[in-house]
Amino acid sequence: MINRGATFISRMAVLFAVLFTLTACGGGGGGSSFYDGDDDDENNPPSSLSFTLTDPQGNSTNSVTASAPGTLKVSVRNGGANILVSAETSIGTLQPGNALTDGSGVATFQLGAGAENDSGTVTATATVNGEDVTGSFNFQVGESGLRLGYFDADGIFVENEIFIEPESTLAAGGNAQFSIVVLDSAGNRVSTAEEIRFSSGCIAAGQATIVPAIPKTVNGQASTLYTATGCEGTDRITASLVGAGTQAFGTISIGARETNAVKFVSAEPLLIVLRGTGGQNRDETSDVVFKVVDGAGVALPGVTVNFSLTTYVGGLALSKTSTLSDGNGEVTVTVQSGEVATVVRVLASVDDGSGNPVSTVSDLLTVTTGLPDQNSISLSIGECGGESSWVVDGAWTIDGLCRTLTVAMSDKFNNPVVDGTGAVFTTEYGSIVGSCATTAGTCSVEWRSQDPRLPILTDNDYIVSVDDNQGTRCSEFHNGSNAIPCPKDLGNIRGGRSAILVHAIGEESFIDRNGNGLMDQDEQALFQNVPEAFLDNNEDGVYTPALAQCEAAPTGSLLCISGEEEIFLDFNSNEVYDLNDDPAVYNGLLCPVEGNGVWCSRTLVNVRDSVVVTLGDSPDFEFLLVDNRQVVGGGAGLPLDRELILYIADTYNNPPPAGATVSLSTQGKCKLTSPGSTDVFNYDRSGAFVWSLSLGSATSPEDGSLTVTLTTPTVTDSKVYPCAP
Repeated sequence: MINRGATFISRMAVLFAVLFTLTACGGGGGGSSFYDGDDDDENNPPSSLSFTLTDPQGNSTNSVTASAPGTLKVSVRNGGANILVSAETSIGTLQPGNALTDGSGVATFQLGAGAENDSGTVTATATVNGEDVTGSFNFQVGESGLRLGYFDADGIFVENEIFIEPESTLAAGGNAQFSIVVLDSAGNRVSTAEEIRFSSGCIAAGQATIVPAIPKTVNGQASTLYTATGCEGTDRITASLVGAGTQAFGTISIGARETNAVKFVSAEPLLIVLRGTGGQNRDETSDVVFKVVDGAGVALPGVTVNFSLTTYVGGLALSKTSTLSDGNGEVTVTVQSGEVATVVRVLASVDDGSGNPVSTVSDLLTVTTGLPDQNSISLSIGECGGESSWVVDGAWTIDGLCRTLTVAMSDKFNNPVVDGTGAVFTTEYGSIVGSCATTAGTCSVEWRSQDPRLPILTDNDYIVSVDDNQGTRCSEFHNGSNAIPCPKDLGNIRGGRSAILVHAIGEESFIDRNGNGLMDQDEQALFQNVPEAFLDNNEDGVYTPALAQCEAAPTGSLLCISGEEEIFLDFNSNEVYDLNDDPAVYNGLLCPVEGNGVWCSRTLVNVRDSVVVTLGDSPDFEFLLVDNRQVVGGGAGLPLDRELILYIADTYNNPPPAGATVSLSTQGKCKLTSPGSTDVFNYDRSGAFVWSLSLGSATSPEDGSLTVTLTTPTVTDSKVYPCAP
């Protein structure tokens, strides 16, 4: 039975809001808006900008990380809709560079972490009633106050020191593992992917290598493999937290080349699954091979090699603790997985001929579920046929246009799923290859344009197009009626938009507070509940046919009609769509045996992700110019010395494809005072392309005009507007 439950987010307390309101009117950021007591100010408060940053879960924050970018909303006081807000950041990434405010006077940007950790400032500028309004917002990239070190065998945190294995002298040419744990200011393992840079004298001299050179933390810990390619004696190691001044140190001793040495040869496979969860392409053991050589690199048979593991957590075991090298100097030992997900290396040691042990370690082995978890599956649209735009130009009428759909899957520890993991695809419109099997965590299929392109039951009856009288749907942007593009999604039923679903058998995601790799009883509320997967035709985020009003009257509202053809994946084969909330428990193999059926369940679920491909209706594009919500460009001509808003959309109010270009040219008395061309970027929503332009006056005896030209991979379309005399 699949257990059911409320979402993880619904169980978390709402965090306090972090809102920075900044006085503007041409100034920089920093302060709050104020009223100085003047009556005119009270009746006509000055325009200003205020900023709100939220994390991917919608919680207010003042920091971003590589794994948790933020949504930055800039509110323009007294601005209203269609105010152009330009923004730039001193660190990280900010997209887009310009955005229009919505009906609430809010412009939205995406703030990313970039390559370094530090504090930064976003500066935004808007023009309200001809006056520039500027504000700024301070934020943090990554966490501050982080500590480096490791936990010893007693669980005590040893700060500013690197954990080095083996602790004995490293064999010449041998390998060692360096490990660092990163704690936040509260003493908890960090949940972000922090980068650690290792350095030493031997590394700098090219006498040692380290792979990866800058590992990232997983569950607060980062490990790397050090190889003494030519170094001897003592090497001092430094671990530095990228983007911060925090460091940890360690020392390793490396044997001379004339001693006997043991070298790592291979480990197959490098990823094994938890004990009792094996199957096809899912091994529970790994065979690790070492080779014993002398100072000249000649294989030594009959040498005793001793084995140990860097950790035995969860019952990890070795098939033997020692053995003699064969005629090729090689020895093999088998690692047997335990019941806890972890990473591990095998240590191999030999006598150097003087009674001193020299050791090396194997490559890193990963013990995991090998199954994807819900927050580690993603679906993306990529290049096919020379095009990669999410809008497939001409696909509404042309068959055979294609896009590549790639799914990437990792497990709870963000390790790639085992090779051969199956992913299954479903599409609303067009045709798609039904499945693929992963290699290194990813696989791809091809989507092609063809029928169906319309709903089966209602055909074209409820499809919304720009030829319909939209009434108030676009009234916040302009006063046009028929044949009008609009930056707003016109709502159900959207023409030319095909939902695509990918799903695989996997686990729900949870927060592992103590880092032991299991869903413990005191963590039972810290998980993301996953209902049965479905193809979301109307893009409302819920399985519409199961809504109470739609069960009672499937065609009683446009909402129900738009979702009546949605299908769900009946994972438990009970012919009923399940929310998995009766009871609400974590589902996955990281539920311990003693917790199964008590506070969690080892029953699996369908993990999933979805994207929307737009079937573009090229060459039927509509152009619209708006001046302060008034549609312009008719008999009176375009107003000069004004900023105008240009909208471009196809028949179904979808934008042109990414990579298309929009160019402007003028003649006669009409002069362009803003950039003359721009590229169309990728859109994943319905709504017209939007661009601001400015016109001025030129001294000329000829009447003036503006020509707007759209060039896509399949068509060039243009429209000429007369300018006001």
